[in-house]
Amino acid sequence: MKAKEFKKEVLEITLRSVDKKPEDWTTFNDKMHTILLEDNYVPTKASLLSNELPILECDLHDSYLLVTSDRVISIINNKYDEIYPNDFYELCNDYEKFNYKKEGNYPKTNFICIQKIDGFKVLLKIDSNYPAFFTKILIYNIMLYKKEGRWFLNPRNRMY
Repeated sequence: MKAKEFKKEVLEITLRSVDKKPEDWTTFNDKMHTILLEDNYVPTKASLLSNELPILECDLHDSYLLVTSDRVISIINNKYDEIYPNDFYELCNDYEKFNYKKEGNYPKTNFICIQKIDGFKVLLKIDSNYPAFFTKILIYNIMLYKKEGRWFLNPRNRMY
């Protein structure tokens, strides 16, 4: 499947897993930093490979996340990490406790942890609530489809 076709399909399938349209998503952050990207978007903090398309970006003051049709890029405190499907093992719950309500308030951002096959863990930081939920499913769908030819989650009908 070509990158353009894949991007369209993975977005359609993953958006069916969320009960709101992207323009209606909410976050507990001060403002939404997570955006779905057009094919012609040129990221400023990472370079795209040939035939790779940008899908989602979250540019926070201390971190950067870019999800593309072929990999996930994370920059936290100037530390660059990337995950390709053949390196992907699973999403891990090591940092999940930081995503829950504390002292009556939800955190503004959430952490997503990806474990690679070699055991190395890569941390991603994203707006809390809908962007974080959607991004987890998006990453799983991209990685599993590219690696095993199957979707992680593929609901039949749009939920919103």
